Amino acid sequence: MAALQSATPPTWLGRSRWSLLKDVLVGGRRKGERTRQLWGLFLGYVRPGLLRRRLERLRELGHIQAMPTAAQILVAARDQIILGASEETKLFYRSQGIPWFFHNLRRFLSGPALMLDPAGVFSPRDTIIHHIFQTFHRHPVYDLVLLRGFPDGLDEAERQARELTAGTHPSQRALAALIEDGSYHGRILDEVRAFRADPFVAPRPIPPGLVSDPWLMLAMDQFKDLRGFTDYAARLKVGLADALLAWAGVAWNETLGAALRVKLGPRHVRVEGCDPELVTRYLGDTPPG
Repeated sequence: MAALQSATPPTWLGRSRWSLLKDVLVGGRRKGERTRQLWGLFLGYVRPGLLRRRLERLRELGHIQAMPTAAQILVAARDQIILGASEETKLFYRSQGIPWFFHNLRRFLSGPALMLDPAGVFSPRDTIIHHIFQTFHRHPVYDLVLLRGFPDGLDEAERQARELTAGTHPSQRALAALIEDGSYHGRILDEVRAFRADPFVAPRPIPPGLVSDPWLMLAMDQFKDLRGFTDYAARLKVGLADALLAWAGVAWNETLGAALRVKLGPRHVRVEGCDPELVTRYLGDTPPG
């Protein structure tokens, strides 16, 4: 899977677990950064107007067309992260020789807010930038579009990308000890500059046959950009109670459910939320059960 995406092994493989933990905990970062990111995420969740203004700005700029509710976004985020991204990431980590639990523990310790917003839409500007630098992206267009929801989002992303390339970013050690592709940081500045030159560049297509599961291929393609995510979310007939139940199911599946081998919730994304042409591409005219 890594080879199909031109990913190289991470440079930190083979280092001791203690040194890797040390890098993410004390490896240089702006004072109070974790607290600021968590506070900004909290405001995003409790102040719906912030989310609405960001989405309206993105719609005015032409990046999205649908305006889903917070409940729709939360259910779609569950589908995106649990039924799509996490399954893809497990396969990618396995191909790179990255330990799943230990690596995600380090990601959480480095930036807790990054792990508490599965869709990214509730996060403040610097949390999104940190996520772009911390985590391998086939193409970071989803998150770069999110940054256009902030007046100075792309300016700040390019400034920090220049620091990262020069080796002077305040979180340099932590980011270098977390990134899953050894060549990713070497090209991220070019990615940001290319997006600034053409903010409507199409996301890179999913490599054919990247995974054998057609439902997972559908999820990856549907959620490869923000428009796909918001279109999916807006099609869901759900309310706040559905959102609470969806994430309660996630909590069960990751704790007692895992121990008892009893899983709650859907096994794959909802066909009615996906773009019809993607459904036909991956599932045919009669989707399998």
